[in-house]
Amino acid sequence: MTDFHTIPIGFAITELDPGGAERAFTQLVTRLDRSVWTPTVYCLSGRGELAETITDTGIPVHFLDAGGKWDLGLIGRFSSRLKEDRPQILQTFLHHSNIAGRIAAWRAGVPIVVSGIRVSEERHPMRLRLDRWTQHFVNTNVCVSPSVAKFSRESGGISSDKLRVIPNGVEVERFSTATSINWKSLGLPADAEVILAVGRLDEQKRPLLAFQACLPLFEDNSLLHLTFAGIGPHEAKINELANQHGVADRVHCLGTRDDVPELMRGSKLLLHTSAWEGSPNVILEALAAGLPVIATENPGNRDALRGGEWGFLMLDYAPDITDFLDSILNSEEAITELKELASRAQSALEKGMTWQATVSSYEDLYHELLSQR
Repeated sequence: MTDFHTIPIGFAITELDPGGAERAFTQLVTRLDRSVWTPTVYCLSGRGELAETITDTGIPVHFLDAGGKWDLGLIGRFSSRLKEDRPQILQTFLHHSNIAGRIAAWRAGVPIVVSGIRVSEERHPMRLRLDRWTQHFVNTNVCVSPSVAKFSRESGGISSDKLRVIPNGVEVERFSTATSINWKSLGLPADAEVILAVGRLDEQKRPLLAFQACLPLFEDNSLLHLTFAGIGPHEAKINELANQHGVADRVHCLGTRDDVPELMRGSKLLLHTSAWEGSPNVILEALAAGLPVIATENPGNRDALRGGEWGFLMLDYAPDITDFLDSILNSEEAITELKELASRAQSALEKGMTWQATVSSYEDLYHELLSQR
């Protein structure tokens, strides 16, 4: 039951399986000041792993059990729940939740809608159109980085006055104080020099590019290992190629992990080969762990690394990445410079990019919108 002294607020997301956006959503919902807000969560799909994390804090989660993209009953179920709960604000995350939430909120009479734009959506032009066509239902769009706001304005056609940038936060202490992984526990040599890649094994993150770039380096460095933390459709291909090239003992797909901080603390560097990004949490987490970062050049990665102030940016052509990695791994000076950049970033994150700072920015926005009504 809603406390009459607090403000009812709804949060909608497409799914609650572990992922960058879903973890950010969970941080926001569970860290709200409960003396001010009474949150309720609406999940378009069925039960995901992060739902329990939310419900353990006493926040109700309603599952709308969407039966696919064309579930015509979804909007009706969603708007009925909103009519019953009567939130003053609905905050939505991810594309499908953004669209469904806006329409359901309009039907239910929810007075304020805030949508989250978390990526520069380059693959699906229709998503940009749907986002633009439904903007009259939205009060404000929160973008996770300046590059996403720029893309939303220039390519998405969204008015600047409807865009607000609130960066992701990071659990700095969790990553900075973690104990380094014992690689022997995962079947690697204790003195392995590990290049770590963290994220979905799909076309956006381009793990095959990471594999292709690292493959020539194995011959000259017997301690070098490439380790992937994450799952996705490219996992089978990575394992197949590793077997074909005789490096199956040097390439490791670890699946979904709950010890990423420990993996980061024990690795030599993070290799992030994504094609596009909004605000890559994994880069911020690596920096919080003090792990040097090398990432492909795209607006989201550039924002996260402050244009190269916090790590190295590179082109996304495999031979160039190979040469780049080779020059770094064989240069104590380059490794030292990368570590210094990561240390500088770690200090900056501790001061201004905690999750509590991010949540406070969201709360400030919500109060601002309520005061404008």
